[in-house]
Amino acid sequence: MNIFNMAKDLKGMEKMMKPALEKFMNESGFVKKEALERLEKRVSELEKSMKDINNR
Repeated sequence: MNIFNMAKDLKGMEKMMKPALEKFMNESGFVKKEALERLEKRVSELEKSMKDINNR
């Protein structure tokens, strides 16, 4: 058992699995933290705008 061959095999498996994992994550509803934070910030800005409009 050669450790260098094992490392090479692991790299090959990673190359094959990464696109499948990314596709699964996108289709299953998982969201990156940065995207979620941007959306939360946008929602809070819109809520503030709506409050300002309603208070006029």
